[in-house]
Amino acid sequence: MSSRSLRKYGLRTIIAFFVVWLCSHSLSSCGQAGHSYYPDDAWRTSTPEEQGVDSKCLVTMLRDIQSAKLDLHSLLIIRNGYTIAEVYWEPYHKETTHDIKSASKSIMSALVGIALEKRYLKGLNQKITEYFPEYVDESLKKDISLRDLLTMRSGLNWQEGAGPSPFDIKNWRTVSMRDKPGGRFEYNTLLPQMMSAILTKTSKTSARDFAGSFLFSPLGVKNYEWKKGDDGYYCGGSEIFMTPRDMAKFGYLFLRNGSWSGVQVVPSSWIRESTSRKVRLASKTGFYTGLDYGYWWWVQERAYMAWGAGGQYIIVRPDLDLVVVITANSFDKINRYQDFFKSFLEHNIYSAAKSDSPLPADRSAARELRDIARQLEYPKELPRQPMPRTAATISHRRYVLEPNGMGFTSVGLSFDANDKCTWDYSRGEKEVHMLVGLRGNYLIHTADFSMGVRPGGEIIACKGFWKDGNTFVIEHHLLGDPSKQVFELGFVQGKVTMHINAMGMDATIRGTAVD
Repeated sequence: MSSRSLRKYGLRTIIAFFVVWLCSHSLSSCGQAGHSYYPDDAWRTSTPEEQGVDSKCLVTMLRDIQSAKLDLHSLLIIRNGYTIAEVYWEPYHKETTHDIKSASKSIMSALVGIALEKRYLKGLNQKITEYFPEYVDESLKKDISLRDLLTMRSGLNWQEGAGPSPFDIKNWRTVSMRDKPGGRFEYNTLLPQMMSAILTKTSKTSARDFAGSFLFSPLGVKNYEWKKGDDGYYCGGSEIFMTPRDMAKFGYLFLRNGSWSGVQVVPSSWIRESTSRKVRLASKTGFYTGLDYGYWWWVQERAYMAWGAGGQYIIVRPDLDLVVVITANSFDKINRYQDFFKSFLEHNIYSAAKSDSPLPADRSAARELRDIARQLEYPKELPRQPMPRTAATISHRRYVLEPNGMGFTSVGLSFDANDKCTWDYSRGEKEVHMLVGLRGNYLIHTADFSMGVRPGGEIIACKGFWKDGNTFVIEHHLLGDPSKQVFELGFVQGKVTMHINAMGMDATIRGTAVD
């Protein structure tokens, strides 16, 4: 270029041109390397500081979680395409598939976007009656559209958790209308169940197979389960089981505008549309106070999230290039956004992202973060404790239980000299022999029966301890379920009292030893 050209355009213009050219030839040189990365079965890892995040903030968060006794199962933080924190609480680990509960609705939303793009659905103004006229028994129901399903504004007279099963579209007939469609927001899991049925009808394949072909397969998601509803359709609004890493993949797909390894899996227009505010929720609306709603996505000020009961989250914060995944058993604090979870995110995770550029290395804090994560997933065994006299008295005895609504017919405990405990019980005609950890550690049992979580057989983790000289406590996890059951067995003079505490259950059963 001549000196005259230099004078004409100016040195700054030429430098700017060169920078643009350089960026077009090397994304990584412009700080966009993360945008061209897509994980396979594992995620690439980094220290938090390398991604502009303060390790000390994350260490403080984990210590606060423990001191507050928040019952988390996993926590993953992805920034710029790097895993900067991956934490599991025993007995959970990276391979454990977890029921993501109503976070499943956001996956169903993605399937709707794919179905629209592939013309299995014509548009969101289509009415339900076009697909299932047999379930439209009121004039107002004829006006319910696909958009009304996605925004939870069907007008049905519904109270979540207190009415008929949301996993059976036949109940569409039994639920009357309260409002005109498109008006008031009313959270309703029957609506995505109807969408699952519609998608099955139009695509001539199940929602699970549709997701497998067009969503999960491109992402490399293989290890997942999906339960069917009472109507034979796969549950549209709950009961998808995924690993936390695969949950993070789904969030990362949305962070990257629906693109994965050069393939547009979900239309970018649908990413923007479904995660933007469609319903402004009232200031005081129960557990979701402080949020707005998109198309089966919860919308924050600068983020959006898939949210399932008990603390199952996939959170996407585009301006921070951040994905957060949480699984938990928490129907109190973590399951309430305005009261707790909003400040938890702001103070512990969002504010830890100090910079878009790397921070100075903090090897001590990064090492401490790794050490805490390792201790939580693989806690040290507690020292051996002496057994109370009662242990020898009741060991290997069988106690017949009084009739009860839970089907337990007998129970017993067996201890040996090697710190092993077997919990024996009968439920109906089924006899179960469950290993129980005695030194603060869970023992895992693969069962050949279902207790309602995994239809093919449960994976159960148990640990126990003597609360006092006569009372043995068992913590019982159906792995992947956002709940924990606690059994307290009290033994006095040939009698047993078994107290069961779990979500929605607080029961006591009594029994007598059989000599």
